[in-house]
Amino acid sequence: MVLLDTGVRDKRDNRGSQGSFVVTNFTEDFAFDANTATLADTSDVLATLIQILIQQGILNGTVSSA
Repeated sequence: MVLLDTGVRDKRDNRGSQGSFVVTNFTEDFAFDANTATLADTSDVLATLIQILIQQGILNGTVSSA
């Protein structure tokens, strides 16, 4: 993220040479119990967060369902 002279944040990923995030077998999930979450629960929440950041233009990448 770059702060422009106008004070506005530019959300484009300016790292050009770095790869994009690729999430497969996506299942949307916004919550997990931090005391008992399984790896699958945590992965679903992380994938949801990555999808939102891609949609907002903060990250480059793709997300696809199974």
